[in-house]
Amino acid sequence: MDEELRALVSDERVVFWGRVVNLHRALNTLLHADIRAATGLDGTEFEFLLRLSRFPGPRAHASKVAATMCFSSAGTTKLVARLEAKGIIDRVRDPQDGRAFQVALTDAGEAALRAGLKAHIPRLEAEVATRLTAAQRRQLQDLLSRIDPGEASAVSRPDSQ
Repeated sequence: MDEELRALVSDERVVFWGRVVNLHRALNTLLHADIRAATGLDGTEFEFLLRLSRFPGPRAHASKVAATMCFSSAGTTKLVARLEAKGIIDRVRDPQDGRAFQVALTDAGEAALRAGLKAHIPRLEAEVATRLTAAQRRQLQDLLSRIDPGEASAVSRPDSQ
């Protein structure tokens, strides 16, 4: 391997991204298995419920929930249809905009979310939280919020600390 390629392969940004990808793959495999066992939902379905539950009010626009997941409109339509067919969410046309849909958790959706979180949280505790101090977790949370495309606060900004 020539020196230029060796330098590119070893670039700290490439190595950093590789660590992010490894962490994501490893945790997703474990977390999705826990969630599926507890709820019968796949990871994306569960994530939609979790993100929906964080919106204020009983209903939210499906597109806004999906935007926090960086989902396309076609992907959102299929996901919402699956969740509605399972009785996990209720979908109605927005009375202000007939083209848009609003969604809400059903009682079954709330039960699935609760069961999923009860499986999810211990795994997060074992695999992530216990490996970092409280201060490190807060710092990592802040750093990730700066680059997470699903976060409203994710903007390019210089390191100010």
